[in-house]
Amino acid sequence: MSAASIRYQTPETPDGIVRKVEASTERNGALETVIEFRVSADFKARCEGRAEHVAFAARSRIARLGIDVEPTSRIHFENGKALLSARISSNVRAYGIDRFLDCLITRDLHLGRLVLCPPDNQLSSDEIYSELERNEFQLPSGYSIGADGSFTIQTHKLYYELSKQLSLEDALAILTQEGGKSILNRLQIPRNVDNLVIPAGQGLITSCSMFLHKHYAVINPVAGAHGRHLHAIVLDPVLTRGTRVFLEISNSSQRQIVNPFVTAKMYTAEEKLGSTRVFAAPKLDEIAAAREQSVPSYEALSSYYEAQMPPSKERSYQHRPLIVVPDLAAITNKQLPSLVSTRPEPQNAAKMLASFRSTVDYSVVGSNSDLFATRVLTQLPEGKQQWLLLEYFPNLLEHIAICNAILTKRVGGVIFRRASFEHGQFFSGHDHTRLADYEALGAKVLWVHDDRRHVASHAFRGLRGYFVEPGSEQRFRNSLVVAVYGSAAKLNKEHEDGLRELLVQIKELFGGAVAILTGGGPGAMQQGTDIALEQGLLVGANYIETIDQGTNKAAHFYQCFQDRNRHNRQRWFDIASFTVFCVGGLGTLEEVGLTLTDMKLGMVERGPVVFFGKYKDDAYWSYMKLLFERMVAAERAPQWVMDNILFTGDATRLTPFYKRVLGLG
Repeated sequence: MSAASIRYQTPETPDGIVRKVEASTERNGALETVIEFRVSADFKARCEGRAEHVAFAARSRIARLGIDVEPTSRIHFENGKALLSARISSNVRAYGIDRFLDCLITRDLHLGRLVLCPPDNQLSSDEIYSELERNEFQLPSGYSIGADGSFTIQTHKLYYELSKQLSLEDALAILTQEGGKSILNRLQIPRNVDNLVIPAGQGLITSCSMFLHKHYAVINPVAGAHGRHLHAIVLDPVLTRGTRVFLEISNSSQRQIVNPFVTAKMYTAEEKLGSTRVFAAPKLDEIAAAREQSVPSYEALSSYYEAQMPPSKERSYQHRPLIVVPDLAAITNKQLPSLVSTRPEPQNAAKMLASFRSTVDYSVVGSNSDLFATRVLTQLPEGKQQWLLLEYFPNLLEHIAICNAILTKRVGGVIFRRASFEHGQFFSGHDHTRLADYEALGAKVLWVHDDRRHVASHAFRGLRGYFVEPGSEQRFRNSLVVAVYGSAAKLNKEHEDGLRELLVQIKELFGGAVAILTGGGPGAMQQGTDIALEQGLLVGANYIETIDQGTNKAAHFYQCFQDRNRHNRQRWFDIASFTVFCVGGLGTLEEVGLTLTDMKLGMVERGPVVFFGKYKDDAYWSYMKLLFERMVAAERAPQWVMDNILFTGDATRLTPFYKRVLGLG
């Protein structure tokens, strides 16, 4: 089983939903619920006789609001389902959720999942210590490991408060909307304290630092002298990485608790082949299955294009034919398409020009939709989920027709050959939104990339989509990403050697599952790419359409941005956990400001930032350090800016710096 095709996951069910809810007769303000889970035959069989090893894990966003979902019954399996009774209560008085808890917890609300924790997969105390020594995962500083294989998780000296009092509408948006967790990230503000104190009968939200790559941790929720953890108890592989691993602790005792901690056990995650969905679109299982089909080779797809969609005599934006094939095997086997459609001749030149002007008049969009080959999609049979082959990535009118065809299951995937007639391989901001729409609806997107001579699959990581070369999709999802910025000018030999040592240390610190992400240009970006490939790391690129730099073609995953989409490009660096700024110029200086502003506004997690390189005998960025110090002294920047930044030309300082900032043992 190749590393490129493996994903690491917990053995689990999909999220269960509320089937019944009523007021509790035992606790004031609490609710009693019945949760229903969809259960596969395989999961049920694995749980037979092991009920004590099946944990209920509440959704993180529920616990982060101080809401506990506490199981009150054994799991009951019946007819492909599992039923579990639970008591729901509000545990953080300052959040005020108790005011409308009964309105918030309603039928069909997703509450959490069932997770199997097989004893055979649990790490012993010796194994935990051995894996830590090999950097297979990273635990918070101050951990201890017990003889029974449990370990302690030390919290940060901080708690999270809300920037405003939540309304019922705010809480519903957090719990039910796809972007609900992002809303909560903006509203939940960390407050540093010398000692973390939980008064009697109250609870709070805090956090820790942890990095899990191939393991998952299960927190013990049972009340003890140091508090009771709410039932968001499973820390997943890959998703658990960073300094904002949330912990939700309640004090049910009669005395205050100072500096609480929780205990957990570590399990080896299961290795699975194939891709994993990012957005779980409802009732689209058939489309999800279609996405798993084997992708044809570049040679097969390009030759199919040439045979079935020969180049027009006059290359133009208006030449936008499409062909429909029942499945990907038809392309490999060179079967004739089930449908070929082209643009009809317009009635007059004025109508044609109106439909292709750059600024669309949305009041007449519908009247122009018949000008495009996608007009025939309504004629396709429902439920067949066929594939569309397009010359160019869809424009607005084509996109509307394609989305309707996906929703009616006429279409299951889109293949295109050219990103843009005017901008070559570069996409507009509207194009990136359309790619996100296809992902959300469950349709796979493939790019027959003639310059790279491969077929790239569009895959999401969090909220950002990238085109990934064949065989790298799971590695793309699993790797810890480091953003490396730098100039289009080359680094000198000393700086290049230093960058090599820096990346070696990052690789060793995080167990090798590391990728770098650059701007994809020449100079320092190319050197960083070459060093990463030399070290066996995955390489990504955010290519930009500019006049002062070309694009390298070495990236395993990439995204492309038109020049007018330049600032939006910075959002795609959000997938990086850490940032390194090499010696750079004005472009790098702009990226410094964008990165630190994103951290300040809470748009990305505060992480360690390294300014690397020397100028004569000093750090290249030393004057920037002085400026930051002055900003902090003038109260124009927060103190954490200086705490999270390292200015150095010495790569050996990296590991101690990362451990200090991340709070790792």
